[in-house]
Amino acid sequence: MKKMIMLLLALTLLISCSDIPVKPVQSFINETKAEVCPDRRVNIFDVEYKQSGKVVTLEGEINSSEGLKTMVAALEEEGYTVANKIRLLPDQELEGKIYGVISRPVANIRVEPSARSEMATQAILGVPIRVYKKDIKSSDQYVQTPDGYLGWIERGAYTAMTPIEFKAWKESEKIIYLTDAGYVYEEPSCKSAKVSDITAKSFLKELGKEGDYVKVAYPDGREGYVKAQDCMNFNEWKKSVSISAESVIELAHTFMGRPYLWGGTSTKMLDCSGFVRTVMFLHGVYLPRDASQQALVGKTVAEGKEELDKLKPGDLLFFGFIREDGSERITHVGIYIGDGKFIHEAGDVNILSFNPEDKNYSEYRYNLFIRAQDVINHVGELGVQTVAGNELF
Repeated sequence: MKKMIMLLLALTLLISCSDIPVKPVQSFINETKAEVCPDRRVNIFDVEYKQSGKVVTLEGEINSSEGLKTMVAALEEEGYTVANKIRLLPDQELEGKIYGVISRPVANIRVEPSARSEMATQAILGVPIRVYKKDIKSSDQYVQTPDGYLGWIERGAYTAMTPIEFKAWKESEKIIYLTDAGYVYEEPSCKSAKVSDITAKSFLKELGKEGDYVKVAYPDGREGYVKAQDCMNFNEWKKSVSISAESVIELAHTFMGRPYLWGGTSTKMLDCSGFVRTVMFLHGVYLPRDASQQALVGKTVAEGKEELDKLKPGDLLFFGFIREDGSERITHVGIYIGDGKFIHEAGDVNILSFNPEDKNYSEYRYNLFIRAQDVINHVGELGVQTVAGNELF
């Protein structure tokens, strides 16, 4: 009888244990995060949980509906009962206006919803953005630029749009402004009042040509005129734009002396990666925002100081540190122009050399050189995207 009771107790314990999930909740969260949020600069994944036995309450926010479904399904399959309280972005409080188009010449995008916060990046006039949520205190909006970069922007810096409104804007005829900097005028005359300034890479709706000017419209409805010689129909530009080492280097030299600005991407002031991606953008190539991201696209053509002789004009040069665990930390980028020299943005746009006999030799940059990537000869492959291929444009 005693043996029978012990057997029943063991069997009860076995059945009870079989109902207990063996894989911890955090493992599922970590696995989902690794899949849908490999880079916090371009993905939203802030998930926490509370657990009471087999009941799990998920809280936080995420912008991947598929990632959320996969995580919940995996938890339920493991035997957990899931109370899903995660906010899926874009937020419903936006009332469907989940897109926007920048309506200022240059808009600052910051790390936190405050004008005092560090600037993460910038967006230029006419650039499309995704909108995810708003901050209750400041009314700033959490947005994502076409390169995937996330940050907070002032509500007045862009025109909010529903998907239908954005589709209409996207499909409208637009001009791309190609001159370094200029103005939009109230009338087809440079003697008329100015609507605003404008920089290269800007987009405005094209309304028609009047003499030497093109009539344009801002995303917020304002109208004006730009010199026809300073812009081009965007669709025509996409078909005709080309890239070569010679054209990249020639354009890069036109930025000589341009001042540095952390997070800067306009032709007014730039940071190192903003300078490189601006030069490439005007050649139809859409690079990632940061140097560490740019270092992951294209073909590696040289690694370390020992392979500097393999560099070709137009290659992108990446600088930084190698950590003790062997991983790299990319902190800077420039463009190789030949003869051991490169052009970059640091303080201002200037030229330095790897050659100790050159007056512009930089031992500091020489020691920090990590590798070079060929982007020019791999447009459309190896992660090198085009402006025309970006879904928001």
